[in-house]
Amino acid sequence: MNICSEVHTPNYKIIYKSVKGSDYQPEWLVCENCHEKRYFGNLEDIVSIEPIE
Repeated sequence: MNICSEVHTPNYKIIYKSVKGSDYQPEWLVCENCHEKRYFGNLEDIVSIEPIE
């Protein structure tokens, strides 16, 4: 599992599409600020976004 920054508090778990020919789907824990700035790919690349409680 990847995280946007160790000093940020994750708010979302984002799962992205795998690369063609691979079953691996990257998962990221992302804070509100990084998610809003779209540092982590386009909306077309996202499989799911789940809020973290």
